[in-house]
Amino acid sequence: MAGYPRKLLSLELALKSVIRELRDEGIKSATSKSESHFRKCSDEQDKDHNIHHMDSVRLDLECRRRKLGNPMLEAHEALLEAEDLKLGKFDSTSNTLIDISAKIGRLMEATKTAISKDSESGTKFSKNEKDKISIAIEEVEKKILTLKKIVDSN
Repeated sequence: MAGYPRKLLSLELALKSVIRELRDEGIKSATSKSESHFRKCSDEQDKDHNIHHMDSVRLDLECRRRKLGNPMLEAHEALLEAEDLKLGKFDSTSNTLIDISAKIGRLMEATKTAISKDSESGTKFSKNEKDKISIAIEEVEKKILTLKKIVDSN
């Protein structure tokens, strides 16, 4: 499973994060399926195991319940935005600004949670917290890039 490059914001990467957060117990309670099943789905090279849509929704609901955001939804959004960029389709400037604000909100929440004394590593960042913050920063950067492309195209 390790040893091959992963796409930056892929469904597989989001699922790997969900597995790390929810562990077997949380995954089973949300989907009635094992962690092992979803580990197979998170292997980008394994074309025989793909996550079912309703499992993705159930995992996001469990993440929301635990105040962990919507990693699967965010991965879907990132994939759709990437395709729109490839096709030359851009959101309106105002929609892009609203999206930037939402992404900055996610970044602020991830950072605020990580620096809380009640977080995983107290006031120091754990690897998991650094990963979440890095992903949030990358999402903001992508939306800013979209805005730059809109400005350049006008």
